[in-house]
Amino acid sequence: MDGVRKVADSGRTVVCTIHQPSSDVFFLFDSLLLLKRGGEMVFFGELDNAQSDDCECGHLIDYFEAIPEVPRLPLGQNPATWMLECIGAGVAAGAENSALTASVNFAQHFRESAEQQALIGGLGQPGVAIPATQLGELNFSKKRAATPMTQLRVLVGRFLTMYWRTPSYNLTRFIVAVGLGSVFGLVLVNGEYTSYQGLNAAVGVIFMTTQYNGIAAYVGALPFTAHERAPFYRERASQTYNALWYFVGATLAEVPYVFFSGFLFTIIFYPLIGFTSFVTGVLYWINLSLFVLMQTYLGQLLVYALPSVEVAVIVGVLVNATFLLFSGFNPPAGSIPAGYRWLYHCTPHRYSLSVLVSLLYGDCPVEPTYDEATQSYVNVGPELGCQPLKGTPLSIGHTTVKGYVEKVFNMKHDEIWSNFGCVFVFLAVFRVLSLLAIRYVNHQKK
Repeated sequence: MDGVRKVADSGRTVVCTIHQPSSDVFFLFDSLLLLKRGGEMVFFGELDNAQSDDCECGHLIDYFEAIPEVPRLPLGQNPATWMLECIGAGVAAGAENSALTASVNFAQHFRESAEQQALIGGLGQPGVAIPATQLGELNFSKKRAATPMTQLRVLVGRFLTMYWRTPSYNLTRFIVAVGLGSVFGLVLVNGEYTSYQGLNAAVGVIFMTTQYNGIAAYVGALPFTAHERAPFYRERASQTYNALWYFVGATLAEVPYVFFSGFLFTIIFYPLIGFTSFVTGVLYWINLSLFVLMQTYLGQLLVYALPSVEVAVIVGVLVNATFLLFSGFNPPAGSIPAGYRWLYHCTPHRYSLSVLVSLLYGDCPVEPTYDEATQSYVNVGPELGCQPLKGTPLSIGHTTVKGYVEKVFNMKHDEIWSNFGCVFVFLAVFRVLSLLAIRYVNHQKK
């Protein structure tokens, strides 16, 4: 109650419902609305002194003691207890006072009192309960008190603080990133990428690590976003801020944590599988982080658009299963029937996976020439993508690492930047749909 008193002292109005309060609590209040059984008002006014003495709740005590049938307040007794006993709402110990005042109609007495007349007079003043003719109509020039930049600054700061104070959410994805990078990196230690089996295994590991990182981010985003949806509905109903700035805050707060988790994974996984190029490593980190961010935004979208986390989980399983099936690894992109190619092109996962695989295994600026006479490649460059692929089945024949990746999985190094652009397009699509869901969808139960 001391905290409530401090809030009131700051100029805010605080309304509390109290039952049988102690004197220390009762003395903290400035005014009192007292109701008898049935909801009739028997007192409403200030609790301060009506006289020059230092008696606590002097106004209340003077009012009740002015009624002839009400006994005086005993010395040292709690005024709240005495007051309740007088109107017949006290405990059994106050039965004597209740008997004395049983015939008193406290509600009628208050209606005839000076306090009631003062209240009616105050309400009758122009501008209180009746329009003030000398004052113009009250109009607000803006829908919200805070400026757009203030809303943006406060909401972005709020989300950053909230993420910082939720270590379980962020530490989970950091641990997942470190675990996946370590386990799958060790699988490909000393991997033979110029063999048919080794290259397929490497592409499979990249596929699995990418999807596992994304699914972990997606699953983690569902309950976290759902937890914040309820207060957002309350704040939106009171027009506290524009939904656009809430959306911006939710968008920006994820970025540093997603990119840091992607960095933890890449700095472990990338060197373990035998690659050392700094530029390629940075591009790998950025693309992986964008994919994880896209999965996180997909989780937010489903929570905003669907009525519950359970429904979002079911829909998410269907959506992610479709994306996994048509991401271009299994079945390989080159084997997808023509009737389903449109699903392949609409799958965001395939663009991220294509960038990651082609960065590592599709780089060959000048492709070597196959010499039919010697049954071997000549002018083979130093890049991994230029190396001949060994142990290929007869149905494939001779090819290079780059040629196999392009022919079987349709993952081309020349399309890296266009695939990067497609990733950004899908990110934008998910965020625009999320903004529309935040703005127009409301699953709040009335």
